[in-house]
Amino acid sequence: MARRSKKKNRLSSISGYSPRSRVETHLYTKGGKYTLDGIEYIGEYHIKEGIVYTGPEPMKALDDINKVGDPDIIQREFRAMKTMMSGKILRRLYINLDQYEYERLKKFDIRELDFLEPRPILYKPKASAYDAGEDMRYFVQKRNSDESYPMEIDVSQWELIDQFRGIDPQIYASVGVVWKLVGSLDYLAQQNELALFRAQKLVPGVLYAVKSFTEFARLTRF
Repeated sequence: MARRSKKKNRLSSISGYSPRSRVETHLYTKGGKYTLDGIEYIGEYHIKEGIVYTGPEPMKALDDINKVGDPDIIQREFRAMKTMMSGKILRRLYINLDQYEYERLKKFDIRELDFLEPRPILYKPKASAYDAGEDMRYFVQKRNSDESYPMEIDVSQWELIDQFRGIDPQIYASVGVVWKLVGSLDYLAQQNELALFRAQKLVPGVLYAVKSFTEFARLTRF
């Protein structure tokens, strides 16, 4: 037992050695373990420094590929990179909050457990918002997905974006919009339409998240 302990200590003392620095390659999941961009992932993956990535092995650096010199080899390597989708971070798929809490408390340091999916809300202005004449509304939409749709979230989720147990900004685009509530019909329609068109730069489908530009309006004569 003493010999094993000494060997382990000697390995640990070597510069750069760590159990988490080991790379595990050519792994495969049939589903039920990880998600990619919020969708359950099925396929090959590898683990590097404790983080799970798509593809059977770490993606070669572009500089290393270009150093090869042979055009046929370079083209083959680029095709392989595209096919493997290597290098995208996979996040753990979980549905049990008790399991989530257990793994966090045990300090398993699982990166993908840091974020939660957004929870859509049905916005309803408070009396204080009407007193102010306007309110903040918050929207998110999944990035790089033709099938994604915008959803409205509350301020508590907005404040936790990119925070522990918040929304992952790498997966979801987000934007805050000043929504005018009090004024003439033309004024409210113009201001809210303008605000949403500006918001489209961050959340492309945000126009589809509201019923009309005068939603929840309290009209005045002037």
